[in-house]
Amino acid sequence: MRQHPEAALTVIRMATAAVFTAHGFQKIFTAGLPSVTETFTRSGVPLPLLTAPLSAVLELAGGLLLLLGLASRPLAGTLAALVVVTQLPGLLSGPVGWGRLEVPWLLLCGSLAVLIGGPGLTVGAGTRTTHSPEGAGPRRRARPASRRTP
Repeated sequence: MRQHPEAALTVIRMATAAVFTAHGFQKIFTAGLPSVTETFTRSGVPLPLLTAPLSAVLELAGGLLLLLGLASRPLAGTLAALVVVTQLPGLLSGPVGWGRLEVPWLLLCGSLAVLIGGPGLTVGAGTRTTHSPEGAGPRRRARPASRRTP
Protein backbone atom coordinates (compact mmCIF):
# COMPACT_ATOMS: atom_id res chain seq x y z
CA MET A 1 0.00 0.00 0.00
CA ARG A 2 1.37 3.39 -0.96
CA GLN A 3 1.47 6.16 1.64
CA HIS A 4 0.55 9.77 0.88
CA PRO A 5 1.77 11.95 3.77
CA GLU A 6 1.50 15.16 1.72
CA ALA A 7 -2.17 14.48 1.02
CA ALA A 8 -2.80 13.64 4.69
CA LEU A 9 -1.17 16.90 5.82
CA THR A 10 -3.26 18.78 3.27
CA VAL A 11 -6.47 17.33 4.72
CA ILE A 12 -5.38 18.20 8.28
CA ARG A 13 -4.35 21.74 7.24
CA MET A 14 -7.57 22.44 5.34
CA ALA A 15 -9.86 21.06 8.06
CA THR A 16 -8.05 23.02 10.77
CA ALA A 17 -8.09 26.17 8.63
CA ALA A 18 -11.81 25.84 7.92
CA VAL A 19 -12.66 25.64 11.64
CA PHE A 20 -10.39 28.60 12.50
CA THR A 21 -11.95 30.64 9.68
CA ALA A 22 -15.48 29.82 10.84
CA HIS A 23 -14.64 30.74 14.45
CA GLY A 24 -13.07 34.04 13.39
CA PHE A 25 -16.07 34.87 11.20
CA GLN A 26 -18.43 34.03 14.05
CA LYS A 27 -16.48 36.18 16.51
CA ILE A 28 -16.49 39.21 14.22
CA PHE A 29 -19.81 39.02 12.39
CA THR A 30 -22.17 36.88 14.50
CA ALA A 31 -21.34 37.23 18.20
CA GLY A 32 -19.54 40.54 17.85
CA LEU A 33 -16.31 41.64 19.49
CA PRO A 34 -17.97 43.10 22.63
CA SER A 35 -19.55 39.71 23.36
CA VAL A 36 -16.27 37.88 22.72
CA THR A 37 -14.44 40.35 24.98
CA GLU A 38 -16.99 39.74 27.74
CA THR A 39 -16.63 35.96 27.34
CA PHE A 40 -12.83 36.23 27.45
CA THR A 41 -13.08 38.40 30.59
CA ARG A 42 -15.32 35.85 32.35
CA SER A 43 -13.03 32.98 31.30
CA GLY A 44 -9.91 34.66 32.64
CA VAL A 45 -8.19 35.15 29.29
CA PRO A 46 -5.35 37.65 29.77
CA LEU A 47 -5.86 41.17 28.35
CA PRO A 48 -9.34 40.48 26.92
CA LEU A 49 -9.67 43.94 25.31
CA LEU A 50 -6.61 43.10 23.19
CA THR A 51 -6.95 39.33 22.97
CA ALA A 52 -10.56 39.24 21.69
CA PRO A 53 -10.07 41.31 18.51
CA LEU A 54 -6.62 39.85 17.94
CA SER A 55 -7.92 36.28 18.15
CA ALA A 56 -10.89 37.06 15.89
CA VAL A 57 -8.71 38.60 13.18
CA LEU A 58 -6.03 35.90 13.48
CA GLU A 59 -8.60 33.14 13.26
CA LEU A 60 -10.37 34.65 10.24
CA ALA A 61 -7.41 35.95 8.22
CA GLY A 62 -4.98 33.27 9.43
CA GLY A 63 -7.51 30.55 8.73
CA LEU A 64 -8.01 31.78 5.17
CA LEU A 65 -4.25 31.98 4.55
CA LEU A 66 -3.77 28.55 6.10
CA LEU A 67 -6.52 27.18 3.86
CA LEU A 68 -4.49 28.31 0.85
CA GLY A 69 -1.28 26.96 2.34
CA LEU A 70 0.38 30.38 2.58
CA ALA A 71 2.86 30.90 5.45
CA SER A 72 1.49 27.68 6.90
CA ARG A 73 4.11 26.86 9.51
CA PRO A 74 4.34 30.33 11.09
CA LEU A 75 0.54 30.64 11.05
CA ALA A 76 0.09 27.18 12.52
CA GLY A 77 2.48 28.01 15.36
CA THR A 78 0.72 31.31 16.00
CA LEU A 79 -2.72 29.70 15.95
CA ALA A 80 -1.56 26.92 18.30
CA ALA A 81 -0.33 29.55 20.75
CA LEU A 82 -3.63 31.41 20.36
CA VAL A 83 -5.57 28.28 21.30
CA VAL A 84 -3.46 27.83 24.43
CA VAL A 85 -3.78 31.49 25.50
CA THR A 86 -7.52 31.77 24.88
CA GLN A 87 -8.67 28.30 25.96
CA LEU A 88 -6.40 27.26 28.82
CA PRO A 89 -7.70 29.79 31.39
CA GLY A 90 -11.30 28.70 30.82
CA LEU A 91 -10.39 25.03 30.99
CA LEU A 92 -8.52 25.54 34.26
CA SER A 93 -11.34 27.55 35.86
CA GLY A 94 -13.88 24.76 36.15
CA PRO A 95 -14.69 21.14 35.54
CA VAL A 96 -13.38 20.01 32.19
CA GLY A 97 -15.79 17.89 30.21
CA TRP A 98 -15.09 16.53 26.75
CA GLY A 99 -17.61 19.03 25.30
CA ARG A 100 -15.41 21.95 26.37
CA LEU A 101 -12.20 20.26 25.35
CA GLU A 102 -12.78 18.59 21.99
CA VAL A 103 -12.68 21.59 19.61
CA PRO A 104 -9.71 23.36 21.23
CA TRP A 105 -7.88 20.02 21.42
CA LEU A 106 -8.45 19.29 17.73
CA LEU A 107 -7.46 22.83 16.71
CA LEU A 108 -4.30 22.58 18.78
CA CYS A 109 -3.40 19.16 17.38
CA GLY A 110 -4.17 20.21 13.80
CA SER A 111 -2.05 23.34 14.17
CA LEU A 112 0.83 21.37 15.68
CA ALA A 113 0.62 18.79 12.87
CA VAL A 114 1.02 21.55 10.26
CA LEU A 115 3.76 23.24 12.29
CA ILE A 116 5.73 19.99 12.57
CA GLY A 117 4.87 18.25 9.30
CA GLY A 118 4.43 21.17 6.94
CA PRO A 119 1.47 22.26 4.84
CA GLY A 120 1.20 19.28 2.53
CA LEU A 121 0.11 20.16 -0.99
CA THR A 122 -0.31 23.91 -1.52
CA VAL A 123 -1.15 26.45 -4.20
CA GLY A 124 2.60 27.14 -4.52
CA ALA A 125 3.30 23.72 -6.06
CA GLY A 126 6.78 24.79 -7.19
CA THR A 127 7.88 25.17 -3.56
CA ARG A 128 6.59 21.83 -2.24
CA THR A 129 9.02 19.59 -0.50
CA THR A 130 9.36 15.86 -0.89
CA HIS A 131 10.93 13.35 1.41
CA SER A 132 13.93 11.38 0.27
CA PRO A 133 13.49 7.61 0.19
CA GLU A 134 16.38 7.18 2.60
CA GLY A 135 14.46 9.11 5.26
CA ALA A 136 17.00 11.92 5.26
CA GLY A 137 14.23 14.49 5.63
CA PRO A 138 12.75 17.05 3.29
CA ARG A 139 14.52 18.29 0.20
CA ARG A 140 13.53 20.75 -2.49
CA ARG A 141 12.04 19.28 -5.61
CA ALA A 142 14.20 20.07 -8.61
CA ARG A 143 12.63 22.19 -11.32
CA PRO A 144 13.09 21.02 -14.87
CA ALA A 145 15.65 22.98 -16.84
CA SER A 146 14.13 25.28 -19.42
CA ARG A 147 14.95 24.61 -23.03
CA ARG A 148 15.73 27.83 -24.80
CA THR A 149 16.51 28.05 -28.44
CA PRO A 150 19.16 30.58 -29.47
